[in-house]
Amino acid sequence: MSNLRRRAAWIAVPAAAALLLTACSNDAESATPSSSATSTTVIAEQGDQLESNKTVVTDFYELAFNGRQVQQAADRYIGDVYIQHNPTAADGAAGFVSGIGGYVEATPGLHAEITRVFAEGDLVALQSHTTSAPGDRGQAVFDIFRVDNGKIVEHWDAIQDVPETSANPNTMFDGPTSSPSKSSEVLERNTANALTFLQLAFNEGKAAEAADQLVGPTYTQHNPSFADGKDAFVTALAGIEPVTGDKATKFPRTVAEGDFVFVQTFASSGEGTAGSGSMDIFRFDENGKIVEHWDAVQDYPSTTASGNTVWDDGR
Repeated sequence: MSNLRRRAAWIAVPAAAALLLTACSNDAESATPSSSATSTTVIAEQGDQLESNKTVVTDFYELAFNGRQVQQAADRYIGDVYIQHNPTAADGAAGFVSGIGGYVEATPGLHAEITRVFAEGDLVALQSHTTSAPGDRGQAVFDIFRVDNGKIVEHWDAIQDVPETSANPNTMFDGPTSSPSKSSEVLERNTANALTFLQLAFNEGKAAEAADQLVGPTYTQHNPSFADGKDAFVTALAGIEPVTGDKATKFPRTVAEGDFVFVQTFASSGEGTAGSGSMDIFRFDENGKIVEHWDAVQDYPSTTASGNTVWDDGR
């Protein structure tokens, strides 16, 4: 159950603010574009930027890991400043090359299959299945990249070995990979619901309440420690005591796109940067209920090569 005691102190999600534009006169209406046309243009531009950021990250990933051109990937896609939160790598493009280059070189059968990628704001969240040879069970790798002006400038991740057996019939990667876009109101609702679910279940010890309020009639589970269904989730967390203060799980950042919300969590052990963290993906139905879940859970060391924590923000 150690992987279950890993979640976080509540962070509020701001409510959406409504912007009401009214024309001052008929003349003003005829002289200026309508608010709906302006809003549509802004939304389209934002969507283009998100897709551009996703392309930067996926191209970087493909070139570095599957193309085995680590230095070229760094030169092309990493910014002048690159803040690293993976505990084994140093900051900067040089830290990425030295930290990853040796691993890629020593693993000729390395392959990273990107299974899901989402973007919100300047963040791109990515799930992949990394294997070192054909037939290898491999690892579930979850990454968050921050992109600025077409360059990757910050990175966080969580990595978990794929176990031999699972409590459910699903893999850690199968299931829906994308969905139609949703309004900002739906994205904000789903993000708030994901955070409330984690807060209730893991910090307040109220798994049954979390499931009753926020899990849908079906719940497909890809965490290999849990069976499908809300009852299995509640049973697995029975007896979890509330956690407060420094050891409560934090929710440092989220990325929402379509029906999906990607959440990073971290719970400190109280020893330096050591603790247990995860990156989770929740899929929501049209009513804002959780119907599917994927994650990777990792124990982190008490020191990091960069000096950064595995969850803070370098901005």
